[in-house]
Amino acid sequence: MSMTKLKDKLYIKMIYLLTILSLMLVLFSPSSSFSETPSQNITNMSEVEVVDFLTNLTSSYTEGDAEKYASFYSDRVIENGFGKLEGIKSGYLKDINNNSAFVFEIEISEIKTIGNYAIINGTYHKILVSKSDEKTIDSSGNIRIKIKKEKDLKIEKIDYDNYITNDYVIGPEDVVEISVWKDKDLSTITIVRPDGIISLPLIGDQTASGLTAKELGELIANKLEEYKQSPIVSVIVREINSKAVYITGEILRPGKYPLKSDTTIVQALTLGGGFTQWAKKDKIVIIRKNPLNSEGDRISVRYSDIISGKDLKANILLKNGDTIIVP
Repeated sequence: MSMTKLKDKLYIKMIYLLTILSLMLVLFSPSSSFSETPSQNITNMSEVEVVDFLTNLTSSYTEGDAEKYASFYSDRVIENGFGKLEGIKSGYLKDINNNSAFVFEIEISEIKTIGNYAIINGTYHKILVSKSDEKTIDSSGNIRIKIKKEKDLKIEKIDYDNYITNDYVIGPEDVVEISVWKDKDLSTITIVRPDGIISLPLIGDQTASGLTAKELGELIANKLEEYKQSPIVSVIVREINSKAVYITGEILRPGKYPLKSDTTIVQALTLGGGFTQWAKKDKIVIIRKNPLNSEGDRISVRYSDIISGKDLKANILLKNGDTIIVP
């Protein structure tokens, strides 16, 4: 074989090997279009996942393992308005060192899922027994938890009782005014769509439902930083249309009533014009949504006990979606 032919064969073989090597680099490169990034694996969070997560969280509290209990929280978690993950752990260690945990339960009243976020409102109930004098410590109150789903579900924020702010949470059909300082073209008044989304100039569709006006303003400002230096954004809720209660039965003006502020059952009945002459006032029923009960919770109300002062606690605050039935 001539030297020229041998060189040609070696050259062809080299080109072949280089081609194979190039294909392997493309296929197995982290930046290859065939590979998946963690963000592509993130899917919307379901209510079932949230309920399972909270069930595991509450059961882990009684096990006495600080690391396991703390594993449910993200690094950015804030409890009672201050502290971070180490604060959660140290508080838990104090509990289990000084007391025996009998129960820690969370009763869910509302779940709002937005993409890979969920906001849970409800009540907590905690019973501890002091190891020193065996006295029972029984506490309960309101709780609000914000969960984020990345690889796993993690608590981003948890607030109790007085630390729960009463900032209005935006919902579908609400009207919001968005003002960007010194930029009229980016300022707008818009309605939140049924899917919880608003469409804005420059940055497009953004999720508004489930956020307070302050949180939505911060979200928009962060998105605008790509196009505008240090944008100042303010958000005002102009119309509240997403929160409502329903009154039906023997009432003069049955229908849907907006829930624009704290409203008791007596106030709601007044909005409905009061009772008809056939109303059974002491057999009123409130149907309340419950993620754990597809039929909802039934709350019985005796109107005469409230009016007479016999049971003022029965004049409960209504929640979004409550249905009042007057037989």
